[in-house]
Amino acid sequence: MDELAEIAGIRPKVILADGQRHEAKSQSSSAVYTIKRTMDHYYCSCPAWRNQGGAPVNARTCKHLKTLLGDNYENARIKMKNPAGPQPKASASKTKAASKVKKRAPAAGKRKKPADDDDDDDAEYDEEKTDARPAKRLKKASSSSKPQSKGKAKEVDEDEEDEDEEDAEDAPSAAKSVPELLLANKWDIETGPDPTGWWMSEKLDGVRTYFDGSQFISRLGNPFTPPNWFLDKLPKDVTLDGELYGGRGEFQSTVSIVKTVNSVHWKNISFQIFDIPSLPLPFEDRYAALRAKFGPGGTHASDQLILVEHVLATSREHVLQRLKEVESLGGEGVMLRRAGSLYEGRRSSSLLKIKTFYDAEAVVTGHAPGKGRNKGITGALMCKMESGKLFNVGSGLTDKIRKAPPAVGSIITYRFQELTRDGVPRFPSYIGVAIDKDEPKDAEIPAHRKAGVASGSA
Repeated sequence: MDELAEIAGIRPKVILADGQRHEAKSQSSSAVYTIKRTMDHYYCSCPAWRNQGGAPVNARTCKHLKTLLGDNYENARIKMKNPAGPQPKASASKTKAASKVKKRAPAAGKRKKPADDDDDDDAEYDEEKTDARPAKRLKKASSSSKPQSKGKAKEVDEDEEDEDEEDAEDAPSAAKSVPELLLANKWDIETGPDPTGWWMSEKLDGVRTYFDGSQFISRLGNPFTPPNWFLDKLPKDVTLDGELYGGRGEFQSTVSIVKTVNSVHWKNISFQIFDIPSLPLPFEDRYAALRAKFGPGGTHASDQLILVEHVLATSREHVLQRLKEVESLGGEGVMLRRAGSLYEGRRSSSLLKIKTFYDAEAVVTGHAPGKGRNKGITGALMCKMESGKLFNVGSGLTDKIRKAPPAVGSIITYRFQELTRDGVPRFPSYIGVAIDKDEPKDAEIPAHRKAGVASGSA
């Protein structure tokens, strides 16, 4: 049953199927925006929709959605999706007469701004962004024993391997402090180091989060705003490294909730804790300290604060078997930590990640313009799957490829980990032109690798 087909007895003026798009013209410029239905919500590419950083993705609206779907329907939808949040304001057409009474002529010499929210282009969120990650990090916060301490300013190139975490949030400004987190390298299933004696845990499909002793901070330095009752459960004398987690296959829902100010849905989120950066000791001692706080009978044990389980790997086969088990339950992969390792605020070979990927082919339908450091060249390849679904591929493109991208009509090979709720690849990476193919071919994905599929527990 389609929950958006009728809400509180109100039907939309236009019914969009999942994945269907509609173009909407700006009321104040020549811009054309894209409206798209994605599972349980509607997306609009206009800045007004993207700038609603305090609202969950499935509870955002704009004048284009109101015009297409109807004011009454949109009011009912927002109330259903975010009952405790602010409700949408009346449309401009209903308030225009009242506003005329209060308006004054603009001061001489000043240009009057159009009465339309389309001209605000300080977008914070873009569901279909292709090149939103910053080229460099300009400032970092130290993960020392003192909460909220700041480290020396340092420039570090972004790593494409972690785009699945970074694309879940807004790009940081140069003024923000970015926590120095321990980041993982890949473990090659065939040639990687012998994992015997390493600590093994599930790789969670959540949002990486640093607790600085008073607040949650994303790995790009953006603060999260959980309710006070959530923060009150945490100790204030340590820093913690973990993930905000809503369950296997619930990445999109988790992002929607944690980006919402004081959402009532935080009750469905847990903080999965796997390290304590403020303790300069070997991992075994750090884990023991975490167990004393968050383990059974711990000083801060709670349903919302979960200590991630770690077990010793006995062989390469043990790790591969655990990977198979986790993925069969809808999990993302497996993490490996070297025994006796210290917490390093950088990418390190002491922490390794293992995930299974799928390859598929798609046809190039266009070239999305680049932004930031890619301005003036291709930002992403616009592609169509065998199924007809549309998506963009931006990761994996070198500068050379961006300057001379595969032609429209070319068949390319891309790699990805799973499908989103909309049935498109999640964070696909460009592999190359499939010169031996003349039509696209989708990968065969088991049900447990599709986002939103319910799963058991490991």
